[in-house]
Amino acid sequence: MGFRVICYDTLIKNGRIYDPARGADMIGHIGILEPNIAAIIDPEHIEGKICAHRVIDATGCYVVPGLIDGHVHVLDGAWFNFPPERMFQRGITGCIDLGSISWPSFNRNRRQCINDFPGTIQAALMLTVKAEIGCAAELWTELDEEVSLDRLKECFEINPDVLVGIKILVGRNETPTPQLTHAVFSKAREVCDAIGCRLFAHIANPVIPATEWLPYFKPGDVVTHTYNKGNILDENYVVRAEVWKARENGVIFDTGRGSRNWSVEMARPAFEQGFMPQMLTSDLSALSNDPFTSRLNVHMAECMALGMGFKDVLYCVTDAPAKLMNNVKVGLKVGLPANISVLNLKEHDVMFKDAFGVESKGHTEVIPVATIVKGKVMFDTTCTDY
Repeated sequence: MGFRVICYDTLIKNGRIYDPARGADMIGHIGILEPNIAAIIDPEHIEGKICAHRVIDATGCYVVPGLIDGHVHVLDGAWFNFPPERMFQRGITGCIDLGSISWPSFNRNRRQCINDFPGTIQAALMLTVKAEIGCAAELWTELDEEVSLDRLKECFEINPDVLVGIKILVGRNETPTPQLTHAVFSKAREVCDAIGCRLFAHIANPVIPATEWLPYFKPGDVVTHTYNKGNILDENYVVRAEVWKARENGVIFDTGRGSRNWSVEMARPAFEQGFMPQMLTSDLSALSNDPFTSRLNVHMAECMALGMGFKDVLYCVTDAPAKLMNNVKVGLKVGLPANISVLNLKEHDVMFKDAFGVESKGHTEVIPVATIVKGKVMFDTTCTDY
């Protein structure tokens, strides 16, 4: 047999290939032929010679499935939207825009922001057409006029490949009375059932107890901002029985970190009681873009500091959000799309600060090193020159 040479478009070398959901944990190389993974290579068993047009030396780093952020604001309509191309420097390869816009501007946004974007952007529409005004106090003032089932349903029929649900905002600022809170939930339930989609609900210390708002949720629906004050704990900082029951029945509880909706004083006791999140999301927006808030990699480390293992954290930012999306494949396997994040888990003392200014400490920093989307290198700090 002659000497064999294989040249890839991109070669990620010497990293810890870590995809526990599919049983991968090894030091090795990944060969990419756009847009897919072409080879998982054991360095001890290379036949012939391998090379690439571009090499990323991932020595000392984890090479993992591309991170997916299940709660961002990147569509051009919300006044605080974040530039989506900057997600790559955070290791993010795909996302769900959660309620930045509603049906009136979605088709335009799809053309401008989704269709030609290198990564995967899918979306949940805000229930109200006032989604883009930027002032929560003005929402729901004319509920029946703000919500058009026919138009929402039509938008889902046109865009079934990228729309994943309906979003609502519920809290002391957004729905200040019990009557309005119940009315918004009732309308959302009616619309989601008619369309056949899941409900995503921003919950921020609502004026009604969990015993009253949780019954509106069905299996597969998502509670975001789970660890905000007034959401899931009782006055003794115990996770409410009805919250455990909802989770057992299939309701998904998401962190939705952001700058205003994460309390370590709520998260720590919940974590200690075993009520870990099923999905980690950043609530990324220009409104909360600072080192302590809407950075998914920082939030991953923050949850590790509260007791989650890296394996579980990784699942919550890859497989878990992918299950809420349409036709999104996750994993480091030959033939799958080459959506890959390279992360450095740096061990040292780290300080975190929650939405209320409360500080906490951890011992691991999660640093994005490189991001590959559909085989293309979108971000790379290694500067590998060979």
